[in-house]
Amino acid sequence: MVAPFKRRLKRVAVRTPGGRVVFRYRREKTGKHVCALCGRPLHGVPHGRRPSEVRKLSKTEKRPERIFAGVLCGDCARKVIEIAFYVKSGAMDFSEVDIKMRPYVAAAMKRMVLA
Repeated sequence: MVAPFKRRLKRVAVRTPGGRVVFRYRREKTGKHVCALCGRPLHGVPHGRRPSEVRKLSKTEKRPERIFAGVLCGDCARKVIEIAFYVKSGAMDFSEVDIKMRPYVAAAMKRMVLA
């Protein structure tokens, strides 16, 4: 019987130099990071075979350098920033903002400086 910790691993057939076929167990590749609002895959955020591979990358290789990078896709980040501008300038009330977007709009408003 297979060891219990191997049951959740992917079984891969490997041919040895002696001609035998043996099964080795590998972890599955980690999934792509997705946008917190719309669920689309995030561009510029790596996903390796193991989290340790991604951990070894430098900070700027792990995600783009912009607000909400690694959390929201570009389209959702743009919408959040626009809504934060409208709320900050008084054209829109914070209670009118979608509930899913409120934490991101609040964070964007803290970083925003109106001239």
